[in-house]
Amino acid sequence: MHLTGNELTAASSAVAALAIIGGYLGVRSANRNALKIAREERSSRRQDELDALKRATYAKYLAAIAGLAAVSIEASTPPASSSPTAQQAHIITLRRRLEARMVTQNVMAEIALIAPSRLYQLAQEALNGAFACTPLDRNAAFISSAANLQTAMFADMQGLDIPSPGGLDRMADNAMSKPPPGPKAEEPAKPSTEQE
Repeated sequence: MHLTGNELTAASSAVAALAIIGGYLGVRSANRNALKIAREERSSRRQDELDALKRATYAKYLAAIAGLAAVSIEASTPPASSSPTAQQAHIITLRRRLEARMVTQNVMAEIALIAPSRLYQLAQEALNGAFACTPLDRNAAFISSAANLQTAMFADMQGLDIPSPGGLDRMADNAMSKPPPGPKAEEPAKPSTEQE
């Protein structure tokens, strides 16, 4: 069997066409895979950046409400005397309290942008509790709301749903009742009753 020149040209053209189509499909598949990998990488990087932003914002907020609570306790203490110096010092403390509240509210605005609405509500409760702290009170409302907020923040950072109010209370109570981590205090040695 002999092939003519035209048949050889047609056969080589068909092989070339198949090679071009195969190459196109291979490149197309490779491009799709590369695009999919790039999207996953970008999504992962965005999630990592969001987690870092949340971690920093949450830490900043917890520090801000603790500072506000401390200044609120100081500001709710009446001046020791009616001297102008004592009155001026009290006015300065009241200004510090307002500044601390403004700082806390600014960080809370950041929380509103990155956190679930339930966490924002808990942040508002903690802010109100911190602002109402006094030295005459055990400040249970602030302590409870701050513990609930911290528990909710931890759950959010773990990618978990924020527990219900009752669940938050139980989790916060459990966390507050545990002894702090660290070396355990050794029991003192019992005196020996033997005589030497």
